[in-house]
Amino acid sequence: MREQFITGWLKLPNELKIHVFGFLSLSDVVSFCNVSLPFRVFALKCLRHRLTILIEPYDLPLYTVLLILDRTNTVISGSLALELVHPTGLIPNNLDFFCPNQEADEICSFLFTKGYDPVPDTPVHPLIIDDVPGHNCIEAVRTLRHSVKGSIIHVIVSTSSSPLAPVFSAHSTFVMNFISANAVYSCYPSLTERSIGVRNVTDKMVLVQPRRQQDQEKYIHRGFSFVEGCPPLSDTGPHVVGETCVHRTRTLIDPITAVLPFDMFRSSSQFWPKTEWRLGCQLELSAGDIVTAETLIEVYCDGTDHWMHGNNLGRVSLAERALFSTLPTL
Repeated sequence: MREQFITGWLKLPNELKIHVFGFLSLSDVVSFCNVSLPFRVFALKCLRHRLTILIEPYDLPLYTVLLILDRTNTVISGSLALELVHPTGLIPNNLDFFCPNQEADEICSFLFTKGYDPVPDTPVHPLIIDDVPGHNCIEAVRTLRHSVKGSIIHVIVSTSSSPLAPVFSAHSTFVMNFISANAVYSCYPSLTERSIGVRNVTDKMVLVQPRRQQDQEKYIHRGFSFVEGCPPLSDTGPHVVGETCVHRTRTLIDPITAVLPFDMFRSSSQFWPKTEWRLGCQLELSAGDIVTAETLIEVYCDGTDHWMHGNNLGRVSLAERALFSTLPTL
């Protein structure tokens, strides 16, 4: 079967190869790359071209964008990253940079030199929970508009030294994709590539988060749908660990995450600082009560210094922690 595929592919004209490749999701691209080195070279060339087309409205060459990401340890996420890993023909409305808390001024200053001007953010009172600094691991959102083209860039400032904390605090799994200076990542590839996702509970104290609801409805209008995650975790029965499991602590190098490095000689790519996450989930306590555990993100810094991020840290009881320890490994 492998030899037949290689022979058939090599017979195709280049125009048809490029056309076919435009429909491939990230996990398909990764499988394509694993055929041989020439296949990997072709795949990376096509993916970089896809990324070039997506960022063209922002008047930023791909080299410049990768330079921004590298110098500030920033990533691109949101609709543009989703379209890169799961092509649907959607044209993103804006470009979303997610940066560490100490890099916001540098990235904004760089964009000022590229013709972008800051857009004043006038708060509307009374503030809703989405506007509270630090909520969902977002310290601030800075909006910039190109002085000529009018294209919009959002700089989402993380509360952490990791730009990924807000990504893993997003409203659902199908926006948990990102582009770094070194690779493209999709954290829930088989779900995302079927245009489905699991809702992420980040705050059990605030039942209504208007902006998150608007974002979820926006993606529903774009053809995405939501599925339920796994049932509540209990100590009375087995728990299947898979991509829809919201209880398992995830990493970027686990078997579920799809990663494609831009370096043709590498098959994996870690991101620093090391960042792990667990989605919001439900637990069934020994008394039969169902409780909600919020999203929890852990960032590994120097030495043994670990920082936890979430909206209501310290509200996980000992009984709840004991349940998480019963999960099997991936």
